[in-house]
Amino acid sequence: MAGTGHPDRRAKAPARRSTRNRPSDSVLLDAACAVIAEVGVDRATMDTIAQRADTSRVTLYAHFGSRDALVDAVIERELAALTTWMFEIYDNGETMSYGQRARYSIESLFDYARRHPEGFRVLLDNRYDDSHPGRRLSAALEPRIAERLRANYAERGTPIDGGADTLATMLLGISLDVAYRAVILAGADISTACDLAITASLAVLRAVDPEQLRAIDTPAPTTP
Repeated sequence: MAGTGHPDRRAKAPARRSTRNRPSDSVLLDAACAVIAEVGVDRATMDTIAQRADTSRVTLYAHFGSRDALVDAVIERELAALTTWMFEIYDNGETMSYGQRARYSIESLFDYARRHPEGFRVLLDNRYDDSHPGRRLSAALEPRIAERLRANYAERGTPIDGGADTLATMLLGISLDVAYRAVILAGADISTACDLAITASLAVLRAVDPEQLRAIDTPAPTTP
């Protein structure tokens, strides 16, 4: 009734804000990962990433604060995903024989590359820089490999110590080098590259003498 002085309560209800076209962090990280995989970290701009995500630079800055923070978030996500994957593989292979476990681990690494090509490339590009995510990947995986190698050699009555670290670096390096050079640089078939990595790794495991590994632990004599 007009003139009663009672306000229309419906007018007080706040309008619901639309959530359409608000990308999640995951969507933005996917876009950033794709761009970085294509052009590299140095050439990945906020404009390019925003365009790939079908959003704006303002949205990217609102979610991550800066370009460097966005890049770091991509790297941390991809590093965590691959290390988690490989740790599960190492756990699953505990009851396998020596050669079976090596084959299974390598096949699983290349399977990850097949499933997540962009994230894999982001981690492997320029991986010899100690601060690069690829080097951090190696630093995360090598201790697990070395631990298993020590157990294997101890079970065979030929214990090794520091030599296991060297052998772990060699074995992981073979797989990552083949993956990088054959798959990422040359565009080779992943299964073909995987077979090469398996062949090379098993050859190393067969050929390396435990005495060579133990010699790694022995300091070289000093010159008087």
